[in-house]
Amino acid sequence: MMQPETVSWANYEREPIQSPGLIQPHGVLFVLSPDLKILQVSNNTVKFFGRPPERFLGKPLQTLLDAAQINVIHESINYQTLGSVNPLNITIHTDWETLYFDGIIHHSHSDCFILELEPALSPKTVGFLSFYKLVEAAASTIQNSQNFQELCEFVVKEVRNITGFDRVMLYRFDPAGHGTVLAEEKQESMNSWLNLHYPAEDIPTQARQLYSINLLRLISDVNYKPVAIVPTINPVDKRPLDLSHSVLRSVSPCHIEYLQNMKVSASMSISIVKEGKLWGLVACHHNSPKYVSYEVRKACEFFGKVMALELRSKEDNSYYEYRLQLQANTVKLVEYMSRETDFIDGLVNFQPNLLDLGQADGAVIYFKGTCCLLGQTPSRDRIERLIHWLEQQNFPTFYHTDSLPSVYPEAEIYKDIASGLLAVAISKEPKHYVLWFRSEVIHQVSWAGDPNTPFELLPGRNPRLHPRKSFEVWQEIVKLKSLPWKPCEIDAALDLKNAIVTIVLRQADELAKLNVALQESEARTKEKANQLAQTLQELKRTQTQLIEQEKMSELGELIASIVAEITNPINFITGNLSHAQEYAEDLLNLLYLYQQHYPEPVPEILETIESIDLEFTSQDFCQLIESMKGGAERIRDLVHALRNFMRLNESDLKAVDIHEGINSTLLILQHRLKGKGDSRGIQVVKAYGNLPQVECYPSQLNQVFMNLLSNAIEALESHPNHPGQKTILIRTEPLGGDRVLISIADNGVGINPTLQDQIFEPFFTTKSPKKSIGVGLAIAKEVVVEKHQGEIRCISELSQGAEFILEIPTKQPYPTSVQSVDAAG
Repeated sequence: MMQPETVSWANYEREPIQSPGLIQPHGVLFVLSPDLKILQVSNNTVKFFGRPPERFLGKPLQTLLDAAQINVIHESINYQTLGSVNPLNITIHTDWETLYFDGIIHHSHSDCFILELEPALSPKTVGFLSFYKLVEAAASTIQNSQNFQELCEFVVKEVRNITGFDRVMLYRFDPAGHGTVLAEEKQESMNSWLNLHYPAEDIPTQARQLYSINLLRLISDVNYKPVAIVPTINPVDKRPLDLSHSVLRSVSPCHIEYLQNMKVSASMSISIVKEGKLWGLVACHHNSPKYVSYEVRKACEFFGKVMALELRSKEDNSYYEYRLQLQANTVKLVEYMSRETDFIDGLVNFQPNLLDLGQADGAVIYFKGTCCLLGQTPSRDRIERLIHWLEQQNFPTFYHTDSLPSVYPEAEIYKDIASGLLAVAISKEPKHYVLWFRSEVIHQVSWAGDPNTPFELLPGRNPRLHPRKSFEVWQEIVKLKSLPWKPCEIDAALDLKNAIVTIVLRQADELAKLNVALQESEARTKEKANQLAQTLQELKRTQTQLIEQEKMSELGELIASIVAEITNPINFITGNLSHAQEYAEDLLNLLYLYQQHYPEPVPEILETIESIDLEFTSQDFCQLIESMKGGAERIRDLVHALRNFMRLNESDLKAVDIHEGINSTLLILQHRLKGKGDSRGIQVVKAYGNLPQVECYPSQLNQVFMNLLSNAIEALESHPNHPGQKTILIRTEPLGGDRVLISIADNGVGINPTLQDQIFEPFFTTKSPKKSIGVGLAIAKEVVVEKHQGEIRCISELSQGAEFILEIPTKQPYPTSVQSVDAAG
């Protein structure tokens, strides 16, 4: 006699439970094309309609249903979610009776539809209001539960009340797939299965996937004879029919035998799906065959959804509070790490510390090849070997286990302090890790049967899987395991890892910047060691000059007020000089008339004429008046130029003529352009282009012109032996892209190319400290680049003069806050 063959878990997983090609016999199944032609049908139509399946294949559904019901189905398949229209009330008239069905329609593959018909006791088995009250009362009871355990007990109680099953259990999966009975309602004569554990093999992965898709599963009679689907292969896509969403889908023979071994004759399961994952099942068992109507099943499915929603708040209030505490501890640890120079000190020297992030008995920070140990941990050399083993596991970010000895045998030596491990990789190259350890917790688990009893593949013509037969309580003493790591503890560890990475990177960046600064400082110190005393004196002078600069700012305000005061007197003088000239001419004409009519004046008058040289005075007086008018007009032009240069009360953006600002600046500097003694004057050449008006801060831009022109004049003045004509060339031209160019060039001494990178730096100057503090060009750059989004550059060679080129946009993209700048060189 051949012995049974033990099968692996992989053999079990390969069973095609979603497409068995069979259904349960208490209903009929039709596969329909989009135009409702029957493509496949279950082989039990004779039982229900007195006609074999061949009479239906290839025929329109109208051969079975009337036009009104066909219209209802047509409308139903146009819904995006067919579940919202189920069940359909289907009435079918045969030659001898009228049949009532609950019609359940859903999508299949290849654009087909599956219509399943389950017998109903009457055209409408449950009235809507009665059904609503039934659901409302039960749902309200579930929602009013005070805690997680009460929620579980309410659910099983309400499901048993509404369905009448002999036993109803709430069954939760753990991370390994094992299940535990958390609540139970049953007949008093039945043995209790409360708190029993079931191995993951009892509900394989592919079955759990189907439970996640189809939230309710009914097996009305475990001992049913399955009904085949005709034909077996779908004629459209040439594949077995996928019955994942079917309510009549036949059950795996292995599962049927499993239920028979449990002495169960009918079963129903309701899926509890939490946050997209199968959390558990409400499992219903009955000692005899039992059919549950579609309406009641939907009510039970609704209870499952209500429970899934309630789980968020009631599964474990203490878990929620614990998670909040972990978050608070994480915040504290981040605060401690940020304050300390070495982040490790922040993790170990305060309360809470690293151990408080996951109720750990020990922790290790492995950083830069050194171990920092906290609490109860393995020795340093064992930590080194453990980290080497972790690197071989190739985990992406974290690794956790509640049974380290089962995967890393060496850990059995120190199981008392490290049966559980949570490891987070800060970085793997170099090796930076944080490890938490938990000690061994020996406990007893009650299983419903020996979990080590394997499934078997019995020999025969059609071999198939067979489940274990015994469900007697089997006690297991669990060793080499710690308390499991909770998801919130893993999340807290990952949050800490991210904080460590951020802090370490920030500290490394700050250290790198500090090293660069120290290197630069060291180089400058070596270069200027012999200039320390001079630097101190220069700093004092700079401080004095900055104070003087503030005074110059006040002087600018004084000049503005003087301009206002001079304007009126100058206007008075220029306005009255013409009248004075007229009066003088009238008096001289009167004198001439006296000379004509009284040619012989008395001796006293002759004496006075001779003493005042009347002829010369008469001729010179008019010239004197003209000279006074010229001087007054000169003063008025200077006042106008000062007002235009200062642009008083014009601190906002304004479209102006750039040439007007340049000309005003030149007028103010006119006295410096004239020659002194034997020195020749400076010639200004204007090569103005046709510029549009430029949107700018006029006063600030005028200060830039003043600074550049003053620098050019000083460059020419410092070249007393200039071989030719001293010249300043001012050139403007429009550029593409709505920009303008302004060039101010001189043929003076030029600038050393080695210094050109520094001339725009604050407090750098090639002039005497008495003449300049070195902020003029820095301010010019700020005005052009930061205030006007432009560019400024210098082109110069020694003895070849210097050219400063400005490029600024004609329109500013956005208003820029205005600050006072000083163009003092």
